[in-house]
Amino acid sequence: MNTTLAPRANCRAPLRAQLLRCGGLLAIAALAAPLPALAQDGGSGLVLEEIIVTATKRATTNKDTPIAIAAVTGDSIEKSQAFSLESFSRLNPSIQINNRGAGDNQIIVRGISSAGKPTVGLYYDETVITGLGLDGGSDNQPNIQMHDVERVEVLKGPQGTLFGASSMSGTVRIITNKPQMDEVSGKITVSGAGVKGGNGFYQGEAVLNAPLVEDKLAARAVVWGDTGGGYIDQVSTTRNLRNTNDQEVWGGRFTLRAEPTDRLSILLTALHQQIKVDGTQYYDYSAGPYIAEADTLQPFNDNTDLYSAVIDYELDFGTITATTSYLDRNFFLARDSSPTARRFGIPALLDYHQAQDLTNWSSELRFASSFDGPFQVVAGGFYAEQRADSISAALVADPVTGMARCRFHLDCVAAGRATDDINSATSATSIDQYALFTEANYDLTEGLTATAGIRYYNADIAERKVTTQGLRFPTSPVQSTPAVALDESTSEDKISYNFALNYTANEDVSFYARVASGFRPGGANDADGAAQYGVTVPGRYTSDTLWNYEAGVKSYLFDRSVFAELSVYRIDWSGQQISVTDPGGTFAYIANAGKSYVNGVEFQVNARATSELSFNFGITYTDSQLSEDLPATSAAAGFDGDRIPYTPRWSFGGQVTYETDLSDTVEGYLTGNFSYRGASFTEFNSTNANYQRLDDYLLLGLRAGARFGTWDASLYVDNLTDKAAEIGLRVTGDGYRVYTTRPRTIGATVSTTF
Repeated sequence: MNTTLAPRANCRAPLRAQLLRCGGLLAIAALAAPLPALAQDGGSGLVLEEIIVTATKRATTNKDTPIAIAAVTGDSIEKSQAFSLESFSRLNPSIQINNRGAGDNQIIVRGISSAGKPTVGLYYDETVITGLGLDGGSDNQPNIQMHDVERVEVLKGPQGTLFGASSMSGTVRIITNKPQMDEVSGKITVSGAGVKGGNGFYQGEAVLNAPLVEDKLAARAVVWGDTGGGYIDQVSTTRNLRNTNDQEVWGGRFTLRAEPTDRLSILLTALHQQIKVDGTQYYDYSAGPYIAEADTLQPFNDNTDLYSAVIDYELDFGTITATTSYLDRNFFLARDSSPTARRFGIPALLDYHQAQDLTNWSSELRFASSFDGPFQVVAGGFYAEQRADSISAALVADPVTGMARCRFHLDCVAAGRATDDINSATSATSIDQYALFTEANYDLTEGLTATAGIRYYNADIAERKVTTQGLRFPTSPVQSTPAVALDESTSEDKISYNFALNYTANEDVSFYARVASGFRPGGANDADGAAQYGVTVPGRYTSDTLWNYEAGVKSYLFDRSVFAELSVYRIDWSGQQISVTDPGGTFAYIANAGKSYVNGVEFQVNARATSELSFNFGITYTDSQLSEDLPATSAAAGFDGDRIPYTPRWSFGGQVTYETDLSDTVEGYLTGNFSYRGASFTEFNSTNANYQRLDDYLLLGLRAGARFGTWDASLYVDNLTDKAAEIGLRVTGDGYRVYTTRPRTIGATVSTTF
């Protein structure tokens, strides 16, 4: 919910007085941005809308919440057509995405980047949708597109007390628009674009809101779709294909909202999305932008279903909330592994298949108080069952079709093609967890509030792997019976803490200090599988932990036409989970890596410079390093002072929008967005065999359009400078594979509301 605040005049003073009265250090930082005209524009009513956030599981304003929050409105997302996680990350530098194609994202907040289980929690409303990776290189976070959303909140720093173990360095929350009881409304949007050197790209969206029973029942539905846009050419000794990475994305969400009494609210949601990509989504580092030297076809399919129920009951002294949700995601991908086959002397093209069926059922019951007096509390319990059944197979491919003639081991056996199976396995991971949490606020004095939170987490983790075909040459005997390669069960219990002080200096300025802890569970490595490659690895890796220390200030300036935030932080990270690849580049596993630290500064500003001009800008500096040499047993070279992989030092981004009346009935607008990511590296230093640099990049986009009546028409350019940005890199024995943004894309969008 957004609320517009009335103009204020308490900062209309000489500039020096404003610096003292309206934010101190933050005002100085804000004035470093291009705001000279704002001081003369005070009192004109250029008031920013104040976004209400639910980062503390109660409705609060961003200014009065003692957490560093980047809240991006659904309007900003729609204006930039930033519906995917990767494109959304260009709107705000607080979140970085190491992208490895559709449906495979590693989310990075505050430089906490490594293999193992995810370090950032991902929520869709009240539903946990955090992924569980297939291997040590990526989180495999699902990419549910962000259509018809109210806002996206990026909560920076550990959020474990309220959002669980997966929120070690932060939480990303996608908050959707809910059904409205008072009117029938809707919107239809279509767009088409040409891609430089690629195929046409088309998108569409339709939204309908309908009251069903006056003031009691309403429904909201949205459907969306993307198609085309391929730009990767597959050129090798066996293939010559153009624009192989056309994608098809189709999805929809239906929400039903019931309010049978003034106190009771029920929200039911169902969502389905499917993603299909025809073929190769990367280019080879050695070949250069947009050229993949793969010998086999590499399709990707992803299906996600989500169901949730949220019940709120209002008491005189608080709200009881009960939630339950079920996520079912299954995907299949194929990768060319012919370079590995050649290295092992296998005279065949090799098609590597992976699939996973991930289910996550989670429920939470909590109470959020609204007591009279200085004390407030949120308390509750959480339970979840997560299952991931995965299967993999390296298969001989047909040199004519570029595809294996069977999909996995059992398929091959049933088709009489068991000899096509070079190496295969199945695995199952289950995590049964429960947690108890509470977070309390107490007003120590007028304007000064203390927060203390704690969460107890307990999980039973089981991991099992069965080898259905040990590594073999085509002439070697076929494995006759499955062999258990890994069967590990463990229990973990951890405690997360959160302590904060928030000081409201006046209605426009607040300061906060925060100390919080975070962790993520450990797991098991496939030691027996590695032994087949002559590699010795540890059987298990343990949980890693961190402590985050930060201070910040949030301030409205110039009659609330500017809102700016500044935070500084220090993170101490112990037992960091890292991905290690053997010197031959064949087998990847996870090891613990001693100690690291991150020092950082974050600044962001939102402003209405004039009635026609508005902008937002954010910049982050992240200094992330090892604070001691890696232990010799880690099998990776890392020394005190080495930078943490995949973490750029500098990132910045923002949007500028100019709107003006072209006539009495037509409003014109021009929007530009920009996103910069500094250089980063795949390993700690160049002594590691797989050390590669990901170059820095700057991406620019423009959109110009007009609104007339219920219609909106615009022209846009994405990737204006046609930059082949390195937004993800997969380093394997099959080569260095770079994932990049779509080349310069020029298109048009038309929408209508009713």
